[in-house]
Amino acid sequence: MLAQYNLSRLIDRLEKEGLVRREAFAEDGRGRWVVITDAGRKLRERMWTVYARSIETHIGCKLAENEAKTIAGLLDRFL
Repeated sequence: MLAQYNLSRLIDRLEKEGLVRREAFAEDGRGRWVVITDAGRKLRERMWTVYARSIETHIGCKLAENEAKTIAGLLDRFL
């Protein structure tokens, strides 16, 4: 959904803020992992209080429990 150059700029900004760091991908030296830092985790935790309410208001209340479990199962495949 984002152009590669836009994503790279976003990651550059997050890295400058100390929220993520890049690590070499062991199987291919050209690749990089983007890893969230402790500071990034703390920010995510603070943000979640706002996002959790919004998600419940706009999405969660509109799904039956079995629908939410189905979506969670599908998203879990990405992990």
